[in-house]
This record gives sequence, structure tokens and C-alpha cells, in this order.
Amino acid sequence: MNVIDIPQPAGEELYDEAISHYTRMVKHRAVAVHRVGSVRYAGLTPIRLLVVTDRTGLDNRCFFSVLARLPQRYHRLFLHEPFVLPVWSLRVMGYTRHNDLHLAAGRDVLQPYVCAGETDERWCRTLEAYCEYAAFTERVRSSQTLPGRTAIDAALAFADVIATAASVIPEAQNGGYAGEIAAIAHGFFHEGRDHAQSVRAAWSALSQAFTRFDEVMRAWLHAGSNVNAAAAARARVLGEEVCDSFDREYAFRRAREIDGYHQELASLGLPFGHLFFTAAYPGAVRELPATPLVDLVVDHLYRMRRRLAEYALSAVSGSA
Repeated sequence: MNVIDIPQPAGEELYDEAISHYTRMVKHRAVAVHRVGSVRYAGLTPIRLLVVTDRTGLDNRCFFSVLARLPQRYHRLFLHEPFVLPVWSLRVMGYTRHNDLHLAAGRDVLQPYVCAGETDERWCRTLEAYCEYAAFTERVRSSQTLPGRTAIDAALAFADVIATAASVIPEAQNGGYAGEIAAIAHGFFHEGRDHAQSVRAAWSALSQAFTRFDEVMRAWLHAGSNVNAAAAARARVLGEEVCDSFDREYAFRRAREIDGYHQELASLGLPFGHLFFTAAYPGAVRELPATPLVDLVVDHLYRMRRRLAEYALSAVSGSA
């Protein structure tokens, strides 16, 4: 299997620099900027940011983009753009898996909207994760191309997926997986280690664990293949099918609020920022109105700004 985008070592100070730079750039349009999670494994753990905003703008897709705003040296610390939460959609935080928040700037308006932990909610998160991991593993297996940073992050996060799933489906328990993937991550940057081989080892552990999880989910969903099982999982998480294990009405109300959030996100002019696994919500990414001339001007402006930032950064580094 061809391994690309292999993780590289990075100190925690580089993480702090990146977050500080980004926060300083966007805070005047943000109600709050949060860091999601912490650095468990420097160089492997990506930075995840959550921006709460009420500002619409033709340049939002560049203004809030880490790739458009930050100098190149910080890009390898991110796997995706920041999560974005319009202030009109704060309630959906109760449906997310992002519950380890650290305020970096602004006002903490999310505190009242804690993540729900009821059985119905754990079922919905399990089904969402199943859809996402089924899509990811299928892409890797069919392409035979393994994106290293993404694979390591997915493998580490899958331990939490299993834990949530096992709380509602005991058969999903896989006690050895968390320790196996943690050992790979701990030793990833040890001297003499082949980083590509470590990525393959993480993928092998994830692939085997997902195969076992897939079998459990297909049995529960009464589906003959993971394609059919993913479709059945989506139908249940959207509240479109009756399910004996949890309340269909809860899933339906939840799905309607998440759909409203996706619409509000698009109204801000953002093609990114989605808090939820998009594989579970086929219509999540809304098509934005075409504005080619505006896009051209905005892209050029932000490219110039980033080049100036990179020049200033290199000048400071050179004089140090």
C-alpha cells in the first residue's frame, strides 16, 4: 500500500504559535474561538479549532480558513479547516462528540450546551461514526493509497468510537485496540523507526478493528454488506426508520436541528466547518452561489496577505 503525507515531528510550541496566530487574525469576527482537545502526541495530534461567529461576509471562506490565513509552516498541524458554529445554532453542540473545549479568545457561550450522554444520543453517534469509518476504509482499500496523517488520526479516534458503541452494543467491545494503537503512537517518532511502516501498522490495527465492528453493526442492522449497512445506519440516524433500540422521534428531531445547522453554515458563505461526520448526512455540504469575480479578487487578496505573513515570519526567524 502506498503511504503518502507521512507525519513529521513537531514540538508543542509550534502548536501554540499556530493557534495564537490564527486566533489573533480572526477574533474580531468571532464570538469565541475554542481549541478542541489537547496534544496527546506531538506531531501526530492535529489542531482542531472551533469558531463561533455571527458574521456573514463574501470573504468568510478565506477569512476563517487556516490554510488561507496561516503561513505554510503551520499547515501540517491541521487536517481540516476549523469547525464553525453560527450563534443561531448553539444547541447542536449537545449532539457533537467535541466536548473537550478550551477557550482561546472571546466569550464562552458554549458552556450551557453540554454534550448529551443519554442512550439515544450514544446510539446516534455510533451510527454516524459507522457511516464515516465505512466510507474511509472503503476509500483506502479501493485506492490502495494511505494518507498517513489522516490514517493515524482516524486510528486514534476509533478507540473512542468503540467505547461509545460498546456502551449501547456490548458486542462492539474491543479491549485490546486502544492499547495497541496507543503503543504505535507513543513509539512513532522513536529514533530508527520507519515512519511509513508505523503508518501501515496503525492502518492494519484500524482495518482489523473496523472489520470486527462492521460485522457487529451489520448483524444489528440486518444488512448483508457494509454498503447496505451504511444506508440503513443513515436511515436510522435521520429518524426515517423505526428502531427498537432507541427513540426514532429523538433521532428525527436531532437530524432536523443538524440540518438547520448545515443550512446556517452555508448562509455564512462557508463550504467547510461541519461539526458532524458528513458521510452520515449526504446533504450536509450545501452548494454556495457562484461568484467567480468576487472569488478571484478574494483569493488574490488572501494569497498576498499570507505571503506577507510568511515574509515577516522568515525575517523574524532570520534575525533571531
